[in-house]
Amino acid sequence: MRALDPRLEEIDSPTGGKFYFDRTSGVVLRFPRYYEEARGGILAETMGLGKTLICLAAILATKGHWPSVPPEHSVQERPARSRVGSLMDMAAAATTQERIPWRSYLQRMSASGEEFQNCRRALERYVPCYTIPAPEARRSRRPTNSQRGKTIELCAGTLVVVPQNLFSHWKNEVNVHTEKDALKVLYLDNNEIVMPSARDLQLYDVILMSKGRLEEEMSLTSHLQSACTCGKTERCHCLAHSGLPYSSPLADLHFLRIIVDEGHDFSSFGRKNNAVFALQKLRVDRRWIISGTPSSGLLGIEASTATLETLSGVSDRDSLLVKEILESRRNSGANLQVEPSVRKSALQQERKDLEKLGSIVIDFLNLQPWSNTKGANDAASWKQYVIPDEDGHRKPRSLANVLASLVVRHRVEDIERDIRLPPLHNRTVYLEAKWHDKLSLNLFIMNLAVNAVTSERVDQDYMFHPKNRAPLNQLITNLRCSGFYWTAFTREEVTKSIEVSRKYLEYKTASGQTEEGSGKLGAGDFKLLQRAIEVGTAVLDSPSWTAFSTAHELGLYIDDFPKEARKEWSLTEDKADAPLVVGAPQMSKAQKHVDSHLYASDPANGLAALGKTTMDKLWQSLQPKPAKAGKDAHDTVSPQQSPRKRQDAPIMTSIQKPVTLGKRTISRTKANSSPLKASTLAFNKPQHQSQSPSQANATSNDQQPTIKPALKSALKSSSTTQPVPPIDPSSTLSKTSISGTASAKLSYLIDRVTVLHESEKILIFYEGDNIAFYIAQTLELLGIQFLIYTGSLSALRKSAYIATFNTTETFRVMLMDVHQAAHGLHIAAASRVFFVNPVWQPTVEAQAIKRAHRIGQKRPVYVETLVLKDTLEDRMLERRKKMSAQEHHKAEKSLLDDDVMEQLIKDADFIPLLPDEVHDIRRQMAPLQYPQTLFGRLGAAAVEGHDPDKDLIFPEGMPSSLNRKRKAGPTDMGVSRALPASKQKKVGLGI
Repeated sequence: MRALDPRLEEIDSPTGGKFYFDRTSGVVLRFPRYYEEARGGILAETMGLGKTLICLAAILATKGHWPSVPPEHSVQERPARSRVGSLMDMAAAATTQERIPWRSYLQRMSASGEEFQNCRRALERYVPCYTIPAPEARRSRRPTNSQRGKTIELCAGTLVVVPQNLFSHWKNEVNVHTEKDALKVLYLDNNEIVMPSARDLQLYDVILMSKGRLEEEMSLTSHLQSACTCGKTERCHCLAHSGLPYSSPLADLHFLRIIVDEGHDFSSFGRKNNAVFALQKLRVDRRWIISGTPSSGLLGIEASTATLETLSGVSDRDSLLVKEILESRRNSGANLQVEPSVRKSALQQERKDLEKLGSIVIDFLNLQPWSNTKGANDAASWKQYVIPDEDGHRKPRSLANVLASLVVRHRVEDIERDIRLPPLHNRTVYLEAKWHDKLSLNLFIMNLAVNAVTSERVDQDYMFHPKNRAPLNQLITNLRCSGFYWTAFTREEVTKSIEVSRKYLEYKTASGQTEEGSGKLGAGDFKLLQRAIEVGTAVLDSPSWTAFSTAHELGLYIDDFPKEARKEWSLTEDKADAPLVVGAPQMSKAQKHVDSHLYASDPANGLAALGKTTMDKLWQSLQPKPAKAGKDAHDTVSPQQSPRKRQDAPIMTSIQKPVTLGKRTISRTKANSSPLKASTLAFNKPQHQSQSPSQANATSNDQQPTIKPALKSALKSSSTTQPVPPIDPSSTLSKTSISGTASAKLSYLIDRVTVLHESEKILIFYEGDNIAFYIAQTLELLGIQFLIYTGSLSALRKSAYIATFNTTETFRVMLMDVHQAAHGLHIAAASRVFFVNPVWQPTVEAQAIKRAHRIGQKRPVYVETLVLKDTLEDRMLERRKKMSAQEHHKAEKSLLDDDVMEQLIKDADFIPLLPDEVHDIRRQMAPLQYPQTLFGRLGAAAVEGHDPDKDLIFPEGMPSSLNRKRKAGPTDMGVSRALPASKQKKVGLGI
């Protein structure tokens, strides 16, 4: 079909006729100008509402349909037969030449019991094709193969290209939502699978391949191996053993359709990445990109509603908000009260978004007139007609015409008439900051305060100087992570900050510069440094802070630990009437020792000796290395000498990316036979603590999902797991429990996870890998199996983690980097979502929430964001809620790009330290609502020699180490082998 040139506007003339006006160029045409409509477009459905299912439906509806021959090759001479063919042969040739979808007809007949094997074989012998003429050669005595042209065969299959981490999701959707044998699918998820020949590829309805495999296929330097097409076991002379460079069979076919999932990653205006080059080498009739967010500015309304808190007493929350949000978006461009810098930043972001959209339109969809070459008579400039001018003048007509012809997206209210997702409940949980939370946050504020005052807020010594933006961004990132837990500061750094503050005050006092005025220390700054000194002193006087920061350990508080071993295990000076202060890794060793001796008469025997050995090794590993010769570390500054230019130490580790404390991303504990069965054992709960009502309800209302038979063989049989024997209730070990932690957020998470994990799967989003490892250490103590989905994982392992979490009961908790969640992942197995820190970008938070709240979700989804009350992150969240769309665009990369937020950070005040917290350990810890028993927990101890990867579902249902190079062919999917190449015939446009 053909459509009006999107640059033209149809206008009625005074005489009753029509004319066509190009507003940008000023050209007036008497007759319209048409171009062919796009074959394909952008599937931009709302996040979680079934874009994959729509694609599968389209593939099934057009199964067996042939692509069209390109117009420039449609007029070619029909090949003449050397002799008259049989009626069957001529009918088969005519059928394929007219591109009749005969495969679907024969499949329907076969389903009713009618088999036409001779007809099928005849049809398979004829493949519609066309020839690309060879370029004219100046001098040639004998035509070479390249000069004879290249024959391209038509293929009725669909090529689906997906990111590696979505491969298992697509594979699962095909298996779940299509009938058996409805589609013949070839899976190419890695470079080890040999690509079948071009003729064999035509037997597949879908070729599902990863983005990386496509790039390797079409690369000029590919190391892939060709498939053998001659069928000989000896003296093979086909392309597979010719020694020639690899040539992908994909380049020999003209496909019906290509679908690129998360296709916005392929857009790169002004330059072309490997994926774009690979796609441009393919010959495809219809091109589709799947992306709920083709650019960051093209967002659905769910990106705004998903992040808002649930309103109590309001049944239809979303419908009340949609109109308000849409009206706000419409008026944002006309809001004259927006600061010029914000408007400029929003305009720049809008231009970038449209440039990316232009890359999709020109490089991928090849849509005319935008893809016309510059030398053509009617070349159209995307920049001139679509992208706003520098002064903000927009060209809405051309853009609206383009979007209307390309983008497929239903309104939410239209979808909800047929599909109703489970309710989404979103709330913010405000927690009281405890002792170690306050110390961590105050140390960062102390760094900023000391730097601001002693640098006098001028020049590059000042942390907020423009040239310090990179280290300042890292400091703010670390500050936000410290809202969960932080141990990177050292006593030396705190001592140095106190020393610099005192000497600066002494210098200003001695020189009489303590009054308000230029170069003088005002009363506010004087008080600020005094408070910084008080905070630093309180930190140095805290034995638990010193122990945790020195050992870089997650702090736990243990009640009723065996008295004879308390002193050996304690990180601080032990007090008999207080909880034991210890690190999580050390407690893991104590737990393992006791659980391995539960059948003994005294399971605690040897616990004290183990504690001494463990702690001695810990302190020895932390001994500082010999200092290098150089400047004296204790160089002092005279009170009469200004320390302003001597920024020796206030800011050190606070501006450095913290060292990752671990690399393991999977639980070492063995899988329990069932989390439900485990919950019924009395020894898995504290003997002195009654079970909460919510625990009882969560356990009784759950139904264990059924695991598919195909998956059972991929998992280690749970029936062989030997549970840890229960502890005698009269034993003192049965009373030993984890009563609290050093983090208010961690304690809250423990309470929630232990209650919920038996009946629901849990998704915990974090920022900063160390947060994930701190949570993982605690989960391992509690015997709760987990997975950590972080950016450092290989694509294969990411895919295995998602598949395993979604389809088995082994892992109940997944910890996920929030910035890894915005890539189309399907995690509908989780119905509980936690954000350990508030997320600055609402779009990132909405994407993360939609990983669980999507089609396939059977439960209501509950989202909780943890915030320390009356802290900087609390003010950050309040600021985020008040920001306009333009302000969010400006501060998308860094919250420091928002002037209001930057000022809030500059003005951040210290969190008060209560007098009764200083020496009272119980007041310092963040208590658990439900203390957790430490010893005798089912499956809690890590098992030596247990390979956690055995519980994972890798591609093909086996660990990646067992995958061998294999050739994929039609027989892999139960499809009959095609005829040998020597017996196959190619047909053009004639009989």
